[in-house]
Amino acid sequence: MKQPVGWVALCVALLCSTGVRATPTGPDSSPPEPLATSWIYRDAMMAPWVDYSWTTRNLKNTSPVAVGQYSLAATMRANEALFFYTPLIGAEATAALTLRVHGGTSGTNASIKVLAVADGVWTPGVDLGRYCTGGRIQANLWVSCRVPIQDIAPAGSALSGIALQEGRGVALPTLYFDDLNILGATAPPPVVVTVSPATASLPPGGTRTFTAKVTGSPAPSVTWSVQEGSAGGTITASGVYTAPSRAGTYHVKATSTSNPTSFGVATVTVGTPQPGGLWVSGYYTGWNADYYPPEKVDFSALTHIMVGRVTPRPDGTISTQFDNSNGPAMARTLAQRAHAAGRKALIMVGGAGEHDGWVGAASNANRARFVQNLVNAMDTFGFDGLDIDWEPIEAVDKPFLLALVKELRAARPNMLMTIPIGWVNANFPEDADPWFTNLVPYMDQINVMTYEMTGPWTGWNSWYSSALKGESGNRPTSVSSSLNAWVAAGLPKAKLGMGIPFYGMAWRHITGPYQPYTDWSDYVGSDNDFTYPYIQELSSQGVYHWDEAAQSSYITFATPVVDGTVRWISYDSPQAIAAKGAYARANGFGGTIIWTLNQGCTDPETGDNPPLDAVKSAFLP
Repeated sequence: MKQPVGWVALCVALLCSTGVRATPTGPDSSPPEPLATSWIYRDAMMAPWVDYSWTTRNLKNTSPVAVGQYSLAATMRANEALFFYTPLIGAEATAALTLRVHGGTSGTNASIKVLAVADGVWTPGVDLGRYCTGGRIQANLWVSCRVPIQDIAPAGSALSGIALQEGRGVALPTLYFDDLNILGATAPPPVVVTVSPATASLPPGGTRTFTAKVTGSPAPSVTWSVQEGSAGGTITASGVYTAPSRAGTYHVKATSTSNPTSFGVATVTVGTPQPGGLWVSGYYTGWNADYYPPEKVDFSALTHIMVGRVTPRPDGTISTQFDNSNGPAMARTLAQRAHAAGRKALIMVGGAGEHDGWVGAASNANRARFVQNLVNAMDTFGFDGLDIDWEPIEAVDKPFLLALVKELRAARPNMLMTIPIGWVNANFPEDADPWFTNLVPYMDQINVMTYEMTGPWTGWNSWYSSALKGESGNRPTSVSSSLNAWVAAGLPKAKLGMGIPFYGMAWRHITGPYQPYTDWSDYVGSDNDFTYPYIQELSSQGVYHWDEAAQSSYITFATPVVDGTVRWISYDSPQAIAAKGAYARANGFGGTIIWTLNQGCTDPETGDNPPLDAVKSAFLP
């Protein structure tokens, strides 16, 4: 069949093929009664059917008329059609389209195809004439026609439209139709719209992207609105909500485009963030941006985002590609979204593997140029500060690092500046070097990278990636012991944050914690390999465990997974994250860093990020 064109094609593609019957919903609603007959035309179009024809027609033709006062006259040119749209209906096995047709003065040889839109798709159609009395449309005579629905639509499909279309590619004389209906039509299941997230908390002027799922209809589209009108904020056609400046409770509404009586609602609480609360600083890395698209980042669960990364060169210049082919645009998007949500955005500078660049750029010869390039990058991409990720910090590096942060602070006094530092092995307390107190006046956050705090090292037992407690003997580290070691070295608790990994560490040979490591062959993978969604995928084959002493979680596998040898994975479950948030609050620490936000996302299309949701609950008001 030649498909319809123009505005009618748009109707068919976007509306007519995806309609939904208006069905009341709610606890007091009863299932709709089956409809014995669904009338399409009787002297006029009959609700809920709507005329979306693409041909010349007259709905109030006075002669000839088969039944009642009027008939429907249509003068079809090649491939033109009468098209009748309805909200979604079903059909019993014995259902049929019945109608009467009059061939006018010369319509005996007219060919009309009967087609349907079934489950949102056009069917091939059949010739109407052979289903009429006498086997054809006749001139100067009304004939009755009965077309079984099963001949024009798959069994059990949902119908949203019927077309009567010229079938040979020629112009026809005026034909007349009357008494159109579907016998044996049934009402569809109710349409349900679900909005995600169902609740959200935002600062005044903050933003959040909502998504909607429509069931009971082949039409996935919705229209977005705010129940309180402009006083409750604004929302775009793609579901991006912007909170109003006034605190309060507001409601985001998603309405089915095909059934306006069906809608879902999310509740948004708008308020001013409490001053002095814990921070949540999440690293977002360009090399795995596809895991968690910039447009999906949930800023209601963050206070700061650290976008990585800008890399230092030994001559004091920098690379601003952010480890992504679309890095600059990605960075701008994240900064803009952070600010729209009332959050702060920092550029992650450096990282593991960039030590030589740091040393050269922070040297006396190149430091001034380096400082200016960093400040220019902040301004160019719209960021609030820098995360100074100098790894490792050797003894000879410390004077140059201190000079660098002093000059950055002098160049931009109000900028935010943070730095990550290493965890501490209780066997080597000198690793918590009191020299780092020199950085305190210049840093807003000093975050301890408390993850991957184990390895198959001589004398060690198998241990967790990020145990909160439980250090002892041959497992001599934990989040709490590392934080307290830095406090003992002179760093203030209010500026100290702990690290939370959104990935795990996987091991072979050994079957859990507290066992002697064999050698490096025990280690399978961690960062960028065993992400949170991958661990969740594997977890169905294993057993979840909670170590109360260590306040840490892990999964074991009776039958090895992945490469046939992985027996256990240590990771931070929501239970472990909740324990860390409670510990930070109870002991006066500043907050947390996340490595990395990307690795927590379980669905890039929806932006679902369960560990980030857990962090939000544990660390934010």
